[in-house]
Amino acid sequence: MTNVPGPQFPLYAAGAPMLEMFPVVPLAKGQALAIGLTSYDGGVYYGFNGDRDAMHDLDVLAGMVNESLDELLTTVAPS
Repeated sequence: MTNVPGPQFPLYAAGAPMLEMFPVVPLAKGQALAIGLTSYDGGVYYGFNGDRDAMHDLDVLAGMVNESLDELLTTVAPS
């Protein structure tokens, strides 16, 4: 897992604003999973890279992370 802070202001390409940023972390030899976190313009984004042979259920992990983050937000967000 790695965290790389990104710019906290919007970036543009040919006048179009970049809306999101997703990190891609390469797998090292023998590594089954890499997780990248980055921040951009007030948001936090994450990306998973997994070895399909070693981690065939990477989509399940991604779904569980989304579910857990949604649960966390309901505990800290004002009602």
